Amino acid sequence: MVYKLRIALILFVIGALSGLSIVAVNSFTEDIIEQNYLRQELEVYFDIFDLEKAEQFEVDDQPRDVYCRREARGYDADRNKTGELNFFCVEDDDVWERAVVYDGNGTRLGQVFRIDHENAHGEVITLVAFDNNQDIVEVRIMRHTNTPNYVRRIEENHLEPFKGQSLGDVSFYDGRTGATVTYNSVVRAVNITADNVMADRALADYRRFYPDAESHETVFRYPIGCIEARIAIYDNDENLLGYIYQATKDNDHEAITLNIAIQQGEFLGVKSAREDLASDELLEALEKYEAFEGEPIDNVAPDFDETVYDETINHLVNQAIVRCQEDDEARHIRQFFLWATSMGEEVEIDEEPLLSYRPVYENDTLLGHVYEAEIDTGPLSNTYEGGVFNVSVAVTPEGVVNNIVVNEINESGYVRDALYDNLDIYRGIDGPLDEATHSDALAGGTTLGGVINDIIEAALAYEDAREDD
Repeated sequence: MVYKLRIALILFVIGALSGLSIVAVNSFTEDIIEQNYLRQELEVYFDIFDLEKAEQFEVDDQPRDVYCRREARGYDADRNKTGELNFFCVEDDDVWERAVVYDGNGTRLGQVFRIDHENAHGEVITLVAFDNNQDIVEVRIMRHTNTPNYVRRIEENHLEPFKGQSLGDVSFYDGRTGATVTYNSVVRAVNITADNVMADRALADYRRFYPDAESHETVFRYPIGCIEARIAIYDNDENLLGYIYQATKDNDHEAITLNIAIQQGEFLGVKSAREDLASDELLEALEKYEAFEGEPIDNVAPDFDETVYDETINHLVNQAIVRCQEDDEARHIRQFFLWATSMGEEVEIDEEPLLSYRPVYENDTLLGHVYEAEIDTGPLSNTYEGGVFNVSVAVTPEGVVNNIVVNEINESGYVRDALYDNLDIYRGIDGPLDEATHSDALAGGTTLGGVINDIIEAALAYEDAREDD
């Protein structure tokens, strides 16, 4: 009996010592694993901005900047600093953090937003890096638990096109990726980054007209014409301060984008939407228009012709004044034809998917017809349930699609966004559609892409038959 107790005691001691050893080893290796993991993460940021590889990193969790979470500095073998990263929190639950990147001399190179997203197949951690002009340097998947083959396909074929794009106007590639779950996480990361960066810059632009501006809202997007959007500006108490009309037009010199401010019939001014990037010549040309600031819009009729920009600026200012005087009905009509002044009686159509058409006029001149159509789409996946899809298609008397306006859509996420972003590919069509081109551009060639093809072809066929009659 004593022998057995002695054996049990020995085994107990051996087990206890083994357990303590394992705990000690785990504790020791855990620190090493965490340090290696942190080093690999920091090396990714250095690699994105082509900084010299650091032989050693020093991380300071009590940085000099009180708003910063931590600082990381990289050094070469001779202790020369090769780069520095400052990590900050972002007031957005979807953003893990942002990093400001400097080279070894302290020159700021850009920023990186880190977006952690849990999708249907696991986690995707995406880095969106951009330079000081808000142009994308790189979009990179840092880590993931998604299907490796799908992620590899995205990394090899569909992240490179983001490079060089402006965060203010990013084109996506759903049709080329098959709209995979992983790519949706990447798109989400780019959109979240753009929203955070561009919102701050836009508000700063708007405060040049409205110093008390605290928020803004796009209340109307103009699908045709040089005026792109009507933006309402609010103060801290959500009182309406006035409107900004965003306008873009090409001239022989360069494309320019302007913000034109109008408040209760008073012209507040016109400025470049990207003053930090605008040429000195454009900024100088805009100074002349300061003479109209504070004037009633009825007194504003610029006709300057001193620089290569003047004709374009004159036109954009005049168009903003026209747009600001539209009521809701006029704004609705001019979605279909830019110079429309009225619509005729609605005529019902008993030919699916078409519901009706209405003639549209500029005074007494027929501009074309607007066809309303509706299709009940089936579910595209477990996430996208489908439903009523109602659109209006404007067709000229010559049988050319002038514009498409979405009235109702139950799809969400990338499917809907891909549709809105690609509707302009249908403008100017006057015959059979190229199914491969048009369907694939809309939501990756899914059901919705085919539905809008069917609607437009039905409208064109009806217009052609009606004219024949």
